[in-house]
Amino acid sequence: MLSLFNRFLKYTPSVLIIKILAVLVLFSLSRIHFYFSNLDFFHNISFQEFTKILQGGVRYDIVSVLYLNLPFILIYIFPGNHLQGKKFRVFTDVLFFMTNAIGLLANCIDGVYYQFNLRRSIYSSLVELQDINNLGVLLLSFFTRYWSVWVVWVFFLVSIWLIIKHIKPSRGFKNKHTQFDFAFISVFFIVAGLRGGDLYHSTRPLGLNHAGEYVKQPHHTALVYNTPFTIFKTLGGGKIKKLTFFQNEIELEKAFNPIHLPDSSNTFRPYNVVVIVIESYSEEASGVVNKDKTTGGFTPFLDSLRQKSFYSEYSLANGKKSIEALPAIWCSLPSFKQPFVLSSFSTNKLNSLPSMLKSKGYHTSFFHGAPNGSMGFQSFANLVGIDHYFGKKEYANESDSDGIWGIWDEPFLQFFGKKLDQFPQPFFSTVFTLSSHDPFKIPRHLEGKFKKGPHPIYETLSYTDYALKRFFESIKNKPWFGNTVFVITADHTSSHATIPTFSNNAGRFRIPIFIYFPEIIKPTKTEKMIQQIDIFPSLMGLLKVEKPFLAFGRNVFDSSKDDYAINYFENYQWHSGKYVMLFDGEKPQGLFNFANDGLLKNNLSKKEPQRLGEMQLQAKGFLQQYQNRLIENRLTVE
Repeated sequence: MLSLFNRFLKYTPSVLIIKILAVLVLFSLSRIHFYFSNLDFFHNISFQEFTKILQGGVRYDIVSVLYLNLPFILIYIFPGNHLQGKKFRVFTDVLFFMTNAIGLLANCIDGVYYQFNLRRSIYSSLVELQDINNLGVLLLSFFTRYWSVWVVWVFFLVSIWLIIKHIKPSRGFKNKHTQFDFAFISVFFIVAGLRGGDLYHSTRPLGLNHAGEYVKQPHHTALVYNTPFTIFKTLGGGKIKKLTFFQNEIELEKAFNPIHLPDSSNTFRPYNVVVIVIESYSEEASGVVNKDKTTGGFTPFLDSLRQKSFYSEYSLANGKKSIEALPAIWCSLPSFKQPFVLSSFSTNKLNSLPSMLKSKGYHTSFFHGAPNGSMGFQSFANLVGIDHYFGKKEYANESDSDGIWGIWDEPFLQFFGKKLDQFPQPFFSTVFTLSSHDPFKIPRHLEGKFKKGPHPIYETLSYTDYALKRFFESIKNKPWFGNTVFVITADHTSSHATIPTFSNNAGRFRIPIFIYFPEIIKPTKTEKMIQQIDIFPSLMGLLKVEKPFLAFGRNVFDSSKDDYAINYFENYQWHSGKYVMLFDGEKPQGLFNFANDGLLKNNLSKKEPQRLGEMQLQAKGFLQQYQNRLIENRLTVE
């Protein structure tokens, strides 16, 4: 039996698998080294928490080890007898040694560097080294002072050498068909591994934000990551630099100040808060704003609810992707060239709607009928203070699935309502619908019930509107209903606009946003605009939270504050009053009055230079505060 096992170990596939597994073990050991090197920062982690961190770390290690060893792996799985040659084997041994030595060195160095940077190194960390004039002196000092790093690294080098020495292939597949079969199967597993463990269409490849699934504190994500991963994931993306439009803080704060200072004498009002985020719900589908009978009026229930709420006819999304919505709504953080949750700043310390309410004793939850982990929502929810996640797994009834994205909106919203009834008060909960998503299906038993429009999405939005009507009917007599604030919005607009005013630069971000709380808020149509990043500070104002906080939006209930909004589509778009300025990050590209010029054809830059100058200052102040605070990890009020 032993000789049979030894023969098995000599086969090329076995050698490849064992070598990769051995490197994964070394990566886990380097994580333990990272932990003990930074105990002062992670001293409050329980054994159970650390076990979960190690479990999550393996996912990240698989991705990094596969990336690092991809050339080596491809050589091994390529059909042929090339591995039998001595020179070629030496080449693959050197390749295996060097790539893994570099990856483990990065982990070892970060074991020390973390205490200065308070996060894993990213690509920009390497770029910054180019600007250090005395880099050689600093490196020599580093080598001398932190000699233990090199001891650990030498241990890893010896381990890699032993792996190479004792695990060598002596047999390959003789049959060419078997070689090709092995190569094909290997490619399948490699792709799955590089994505983080699956090939489901509804889940994104493993990103920085997914580490939130395995930790209780945002800064603990550094233990889940490995340094090669954080460098790989920040290559070519999230390259932002500090801005210096304003030379001192006084000038900068005059232009834009994200710090909100409530009255410290406020008496907190512990209302329940429910946020409903509707997939691809464009303003075009609403009959409140769009009076066209062909393309408007597909959400009659929401239209009626909206007119009993606080709302604006000009409300805007801060992004164009689903993953950009929750940071905007919960944290008042817009996304520009890259979604915040996919950036290297996604694990910065944040203040958020869930975390601030959680500190007030709120029960916090998030509902999304897709497979758990979809879109990285579960990870981000965990990072910002959501304690209870309810997805397709918790719903636990596959017969209500649409077969593609997840649970149909109607049954899932009924499930949501029943859960709300079980939660202790006060509670904060968010639900994210999914049925108004390509391929735009509705349940078979409801086919023909809803009005069809120029695109299939309209029928699915009517279905979601119907599902929400049934949801509100099911909860309106609950004892907690009258004490609950409802915020209804969309994640982003549909990409299927049929009216030009909803498909140009400004119109493509127009979504409904309204706040329904009949016990306190009278039906009000404000002339000022509302954006997603206004939701967090507005709810803080409504609840009379007394603590200072950071938010890039405004409190829409404070009539003394001027309205503004920002989003990004090829250029930054700064909205103020009835005007929108297109801005490339340094200088204006156009100024338009969207109220009178819905198609944005009349550039007013030369006609209204004073307004253009004022809007330019505001936009520069916003961007400098945003980018510099991201880079410096200053997104909270200490």
